[in-house]
Amino acid sequence: EGYYANSPYRVQRFAANIRERKRMLSINSAFDELRIHVPTFPYEKRLSKIDTLRLAIAYIALLKDVIKSDQDPLTFVEKCMRGEIKPERGAEWNTSDLTARLSWIKWENLGVRPGRRIALAALATVSVAQDNPY
Repeated sequence: EGYYANSPYRVQRFAANIRERKRMLSINSAFDELRIHVPTFPYEKRLSKIDTLRLAIAYIALLKDVIKSDQDPLTFVEKCMRGEIKPERGAEWNTSDLTARLSWIKWENLGVRPGRRIALAALATVSVAQDNPY
């Protein structure tokens, strides 16, 4: 074992490693919780941390704009997608990552009747096609 077997340095290093492991578990747990709340495709592999953060930022911006609009959430999004409404700051949420997932948002939790999702699915598909010229 040698000189460092029970040295204070080794004990400190061991304690630091345990703290780091706990910190990483806490961060990973928080990301897992965040992934539950952002819209994802049912077949999608687990999003990376950076993709989760970007999607969460876009989704929060969408929810803020919906609240400010004082309109039905689905109507607001449909009008924005058609260009009938221009949000003040520019639609920070109108990214291809989020618009592709619009039909997977749990709209019922936002007070939207379940039957209205179908129109949005078609609109999201058109929007993504417009974003991608290839």
